Amino acid sequence: MEDLLQEEIIKLEEELTKLKSAVEYIETAKISIEAASKIINTIVKLKDEFDILSEKAYVLISKIDKVDFPGRLDKIESKLVSLSNEFQALQAKVETGDKTLSTDMKALSKSILSEVNDNKSIILHRLETQTKDIKLIHYTIIGAFTIIIVTVILFFMKVL
Repeated sequence: MEDLLQEEIIKLEEELTKLKSAVEYIETAKISIEAASKIINTIVKLKDEFDILSEKAYVLISKIDKVDFPGRLDKIESKLVSLSNEFQALQAKVETGDKTLSTDMKALSKSILSEVNDNKSIILHRLETQTKDIKLIHYTIIGAFTIIIVTVILFFMKVL
């Protein structure tokens, strides 16, 4: 009865170990997803800013077509300079965001690969340990069975 109880406890411990490993892997994936979500949100914000700037550019072109150029050239020039500065600032932001995204994605990729390799090593080590434990239990059962058979044979031969 105690052996059966011990086997059940060992099985439960093995299942708990597997569950703990799965929870750790899920937590790692959650952190990775959160980081990727932040990066995507940053890209969406930059795209929205670029779209707004593009709309401003289309409005400006429409106004230029309606303007008497000789009389309003100075005003248009100042607006174009301002728009150009905004575009260059946005372009710098986009380039910085692109570089940041690339760096973050590389770091995230390395982090995920490292976590996967670490988890793989842990799982393989645990499997090796469990295999050794299973072999020990197997040999113990064979030994106990052999002792029982020898005892029964000796009992029937009236040696005992």
